[in-house]
Amino acid sequence: MRVICRPGVLLPPLIRAIDWVPVGAAAVVSLGLALVTTPGSAVEPANAMVTLRMAGVLLGAAAGFALVDAAAVTTAVAPVPRWLRQWIRTLLVAGAAAAAWAGTLLLLMVRLADGTEMRTPGLVTEAAVSLLIGLACTAVAVRQRPERIAAVIGAAALLVIAVSTLPYVEDVWPYPASPRWGEIHRAWLWVLPTPLLTLALAHRDVGR
Repeated sequence: MRVICRPGVLLPPLIRAIDWVPVGAAAVVSLGLALVTTPGSAVEPANAMVTLRMAGVLLGAAAGFALVDAAAVTTAVAPVPRWLRQWIRTLLVAGAAAAAWAGTLLLLMVRLADGTEMRTPGLVTEAAVSLLIGLACTAVAVRQRPERIAAVIGAAALLVIAVSTLPYVEDVWPYPASPRWGEIHRAWLWVLPTPLLTLALAHRDVGR
């Protein structure tokens, strides 16, 4: 049980076992989008927000691949519960995705038109919810089928959710000048506990 008290022991094998390619590719695409948004001219806040929202959904879809437990064989010999392994994976990939999204935000802020600013708190909330929903969808699929196809299913679920909200842009993805900006993002905050609870349930040891 000492391993449970020292999760740092698990970090090296889990870092090696995680499939970093999808989230790495998503990070490259996100940063690239920040560079090519309105090339040759200053970026308007509305265009920057579209780019950041695309990056959030893309990173959320890619992050789930880290939850496919390729380390199950190597960690089975130690008294390490599944929930601990999966939460460490979740924190590692969430940190990487958050760093990529923050880098995208910084690149866009440098290129903003003079005298404009981003409504950053609301955008951070959107990105966090997108990431957590992507992870939660994959966590549920991985619990049922611990294979790479589960991550594909989770990514597809997030993309379907995102696309299905497009007809309701003003109610879900408001523009900077929207008078309902604060109201809508309070609703985003209310959504936040749902994917967290889903992750907690999906990360339980199998059989519970």
